[in-house]
Amino acid sequence: MKKIPGTLYEFELTNSRDMKYNLKMLYRTRLVMEKSSLTEAEIKTNIQNLLLENQLNIPSNRIAWIVNEELKNVSPSSDVTFTESTLSEMLDEFEKKPSDEMKKIILMGLSNAGKTCIYERVFEGKKPWELMNSAATKGIAYRNYQVGSRIKPMIWDLGGQQQYLDEYHGALKTNIFQQASILLYVVDVLDSARYEAARNEFQWAVNQLLAFNPKAKIFLFFHKIDVIHDKDVLFHHLKNRFSQQIDHKITCYATSIFDESLFRAWSDIICEISPKSTYINSLLKQLKNQQEIRDVLLLEKTTGLACGSTLELSDEEVTIGMVCLLMVTIDKVTQGMHLQNLKEFSLKTMDAHVLLTDVTPELMLIIIMTNPSLSPERLGQIEVLYKEVSEQINKLWYGDW
Repeated sequence: MKKIPGTLYEFELTNSRDMKYNLKMLYRTRLVMEKSSLTEAEIKTNIQNLLLENQLNIPSNRIAWIVNEELKNVSPSSDVTFTESTLSEMLDEFEKKPSDEMKKIILMGLSNAGKTCIYERVFEGKKPWELMNSAATKGIAYRNYQVGSRIKPMIWDLGGQQQYLDEYHGALKTNIFQQASILLYVVDVLDSARYEAARNEFQWAVNQLLAFNPKAKIFLFFHKIDVIHDKDVLFHHLKNRFSQQIDHKITCYATSIFDESLFRAWSDIICEISPKSTYINSLLKQLKNQQEIRDVLLLEKTTGLACGSTLELSDEEVTIGMVCLLMVTIDKVTQGMHLQNLKEFSLKTMDAHVLLTDVTPELMLIIIMTNPSLSPERLGQIEVLYKEVSEQINKLWYGDW
């Protein structure tokens, strides 16, 4: 990034494929302009106009000198773009995996929507303050993740800058959307000026995905919702707006990196790609039928995402989210005691007893009991039952489909 002296603005220039340039401008760390396929003269004009709009009168010859100096540092474009090169590597990796194991998730949204922060919050356990300086995705990044021994989602994180969107709409779209199981589209609710652009891009992505896989699942995150006063009103407005002209089920969530909502939403996605989730839930209900047990969850240890739950829909978001946060926090603050090695954890309050117990190297069973003062004899009986259920889950998890 090149700073414009006397201002809080920075700009970056990159080559576009038509022998022109892409321009990105930031005010402090906030993206305020992004344009592609500009000539040198157009770059200077766009920068000058933006500064004048904000009552900054920088001489045109000064801007011309700064731009000319920066153009000297722009690398010449090659026949294969960074995005195409990355995509080629991703396809090679994808082709190596058996089709029944690899689940392809497309993560999309306009620039600065928060896609990378979402991934790092959930899958890397980063705290919100650790995400303040997350770098924007350049081109396409792919991230492998494993759920149990057989399900291996590959998350394709598509950069949202305009120069990359232009490439996705070209020859790359076939390779991006073919064999995809899930589209996860992220909308920045604070960026109301780009609602229409985000909606258009979302509808285009949905059409591409369904052309290759009519049974694909679509998830929509209305992100950064925590700072909105009338959250429910905005959520329902955006849900209706983005669902227009789409004749396919869309599952929508209001999300934020500052609460449990992300974990709840991702738990649904993980359950969606696991064909065993229905059978797991039936096993969990066997435990819930016990008088003193209120609910049972099965969580994946690394992220704390739920692979199964007996909770009612109205309780799921808070309960699953809070338990997910508890597990991620335990792993984060107890550096020497990783959750992969944790066998049992007990938490008692005035009204409940929460027991976290090991099921497999990847899974942990969460049992929420209504009575924190059960007798040792009754706890022993419950222990026998949950060990039986754990054994069945273990066989199901590692057994053949």
